[in-house]
Amino acid sequence: MFLCNIQFGKKLNRSKKFYEDLITDYLSSLFHNGQLCGEFFFTWTDKVLNAHATLSHPAAFETKYHSDWGRKKLNELVQFFGNEPEWILLDDDIPKKPPDYKNSPFLYLFTSAFRWESSIRRGDNGKSISPIIMPISSEIRESLYHWERTYRQYDNIWLGCGELEIPIYRQLADPESELSNEGRNICSAIEKSSGVPTYYFLMRYWGRRKGESSRRCPSCGTQWNIEQKKSKNQKFWNFHFQCHKCRLVSHEADSYDDERHARIGEYKKIISSQNDIMAIKEQSKTA
Repeated sequence: MFLCNIQFGKKLNRSKKFYEDLITDYLSSLFHNGQLCGEFFFTWTDKVLNAHATLSHPAAFETKYHSDWGRKKLNELVQFFGNEPEWILLDDDIPKKPPDYKNSPFLYLFTSAFRWESSIRRGDNGKSISPIIMPISSEIRESLYHWERTYRQYDNIWLGCGELEIPIYRQLADPESELSNEGRNICSAIEKSSGVPTYYFLMRYWGRRKGESSRRCPSCGTQWNIEQKKSKNQKFWNFHFQCHKCRLVSHEADSYDDERHARIGEYKKIISSQNDIMAIKEQSKTA
């Protein structure tokens, strides 16, 4: 993310609220299109209206990246201010070559309550990739924006515990939840348009003391653990699990204090006989 100051022009014959609402509509179009990320706020200096926001890419403000909605709102701004807004990058750390999806071995989708940058990431270094440079439609960018907001909201609720802790955890950890299905559909769209394998990160908090490292893919039941040496300096993108068929990646659990919740997000074996039913009942008693 790259912090910038956006100068729109001087207040004319309308109220401050009118101009702030006008600009909010414009900035909203950029958020929905993946050009802006995080939050924004207004300041008035010598009757000049400014906004501070973060770009997903150093060139994300350029008109060529605008959606139809964005261009419409930009034209409205020009009509009232008489000029296009001036974008001033404030960040000292602007890379000459921002992260790109090309030549990445794979991509993965991940965000959390504490992250505001794009959730599209490279599989070899975890760097965030702006949606504007991805060959995806504005509809997919819109879906990505809503998925990210929902995921962060759910993560916040889960971290706060309370009565919704377990239902929300199912949304985050179950590959067949509504949230996961939305994210996986986005991954499929990204892979189809970019040609780069794109995986959905599946959260795993509660685990089993025995057999956690050898658990099966929760979607298809195949072995998906990756043999690697554990290290204190292990990076997030060095996943413990990766299913190429289901396009899922995950880590071993963080907590082993309550194995009752370890079944959430685990592979559900298809019961084919009475013996299978009895065996599963015995396993549930000892879990």
